[in-house]
Amino acid sequence: MPVDRLAVTPLPGRVHDHWPLQDAGGPLLVRVPKLSHLGLSPRAALIYEAQAFRRAAPGGTTPRLHRILRVSPGLPWGALVVDAIDGRPPRLPDDLPAIGRALAGVHALPVPPPSRRRPLLDPADPVGYLLGVVRDQLEPVRGRLGSEARRLLEAEAEAARAAVPPARPAPRLTLADTHPGNFRVRADGRAVMVDVERPVYDSPAVDLAHASLPTSLAWDPAVTGTAGRADVVRFHTAWAAAVPRELAAAVRGVVLVYRRLVWLRTTSWACAWAARNDLAAALESPDPATAGLARRLARFVDPGMMEAARGEWTGTGAFTAEELIP
Repeated sequence: MPVDRLAVTPLPGRVHDHWPLQDAGGPLLVRVPKLSHLGLSPRAALIYEAQAFRRAAPGGTTPRLHRILRVSPGLPWGALVVDAIDGRPPRLPDDLPAIGRALAGVHALPVPPPSRRRPLLDPADPVGYLLGVVRDQLEPVRGRLGSEARRLLEAEAEAARAAVPPARPAPRLTLADTHPGNFRVRADGRAVMVDVERPVYDSPAVDLAHASLPTSLAWDPAVTGTAGRADVVRFHTAWAAAVPRELAAAVRGVVLVYRRLVWLRTTSWACAWAARNDLAAALESPDPATAGLARRLARFVDPGMMEAARGEWTGTGAFTAEELIP
């Protein structure tokens, strides 16, 4: 059925529109993409996202995929029909441990051999891949960055290159976009990751960082509350208690490396956005969504806030790997 014939109004999103659909088996959601973060063609993006849902589903903490609607003139990016999740946005800090346990369900899944991991990304050099994303985001706007922001980003990228692990961290299925706003919390307290869009085979540390960095905790206005140091530790501890001991030990060795890398990925994107757009005008926009986005990004690119975030892995107040994953 074409989406324009559904007798409901879509729930708009930045990357997808979502159409509620009632089925005999229960409520469903039609996810209609509008673009690909990975730069894929519509057909390739639809295949990628379908595989993402299929592979994450056995972990028990993501919606099930029911049907693929092909790319067509009426659906130029196609669509996926998945479970509709009845839940609320997370409340910080109380729901962070539930998010940690939800991630553990995916990270503990068996990993297929390399020949069966496609089409999902499976970088042989994941640190180099993430640094390449940072470089590609910053290079076109480097001359427009503030001097202090540029200095901090360059220092962090150099430190990340110097801290590259001697071998590739053991890859697991990671969801890669795990800020708390992409979860819903059910009435029983379980968290469900609803936006399963761009997984990659990498260390679970990428998801742990993206779920608990300051930039992630403050990203979605629907997520209420704040989280401090002890809350971030509780989140990691809940994850570690829910995965095999050997997996927790492997992640402990790279958890701070990835915290820096994921912060770089997010902050370089924010800096590039601010350099391309009139941030002051966006802050004064009459459109609440635009003004709200600008307020969040203005915090992310402020050198003072950047220095505060770096304090999590540099200086006397930095986390230790053993503190996060005992």
